[in-house]
Amino acid sequence: MKQINIYLAILCAIAMSLFSCNTKKTPTRDNIIEFDTIHSVQNYHWDNDSTQPSCNLKLTFIYPVSYDDKAILDSLQRIFVSCFFDETYGLYSPKDAVANYGKAYIENYKEDVKIFSENNDSHDDREEFFSYYETTSNQIKFNQADILAFQVTQSNYKGGASSYEFLKNYVINLKTGKLITEDDIFKPGYEKLLTPIFKDYLIKSNKVQSINELEDLGYFGIDEMAPNDNFLLDTKGITYIFNKGEYSAYKLDAIKVFIPFNEIDLALKDDSPISQLITK
Repeated sequence: MKQINIYLAILCAIAMSLFSCNTKKTPTRDNIIEFDTIHSVQNYHWDNDSTQPSCNLKLTFIYPVSYDDKAILDSLQRIFVSCFFDETYGLYSPKDAVANYGKAYIENYKEDVKIFSENNDSHDDREEFFSYYETTSNQIKFNQADILAFQVTQSNYKGGASSYEFLKNYVINLKTGKLITEDDIFKPGYEKLLTPIFKDYLIKSNKVQSINELEDLGYFGIDEMAPNDNFLLDTKGITYIFNKGEYSAYKLDAIKVFIPFNEIDLALKDDSPISQLITK
């Protein structure tokens, strides 16, 4: 009886060993990072007169405040600030960046108003051309397996037909505190693989048969559609985003193309910063 129990124990151990060697768990543990949010709303009326046109700025800024590696945390904050605003604010603390960006926005509006008023005597055009609005926010999109991805959304209006909105995506390697680029994850020549994938996605998602039909819908340059380093990552694949006006008319929504890793596995580097996300 003891021998049978020993044999069973050995068989169970071998079975468990084989099982563990032939399976690869998809990482699900969130990175241990704490975030805070700054909400800021600023409004300024022309000549401080509430009946006059105004500029309005709304910011919702999420940023990391705690991580076990202080040097990496400092790098993360610089990246978040630089990407949310621009690189000129990179050395500011998050709170100072919000405050200084707001001041600059209002001062730029005042300067534009001054130039406009010096060259235009008509008061009828003021409301149409000199009410400015900007809304900018960011969102954490993925936070697992030493990878952190976030998205910045901005809409901006500067009078008349001068308006735009865009989505910008960033992916960070938490082991280094640096942004991950396409060159970090793809083998050379990956553009040739991705361009036809973008084209096929648009044809299928719009339920058409050809590039000409896509052009009739408001798309353009699809045959030359190239990776733009504006992507997000998760455990399933990579999502590229092309903003309005990039390969489409402004009347159309931003183009979002999700590509599963198994469709581009030949183009992925084995030792890339995202290799732990990919189950092969």
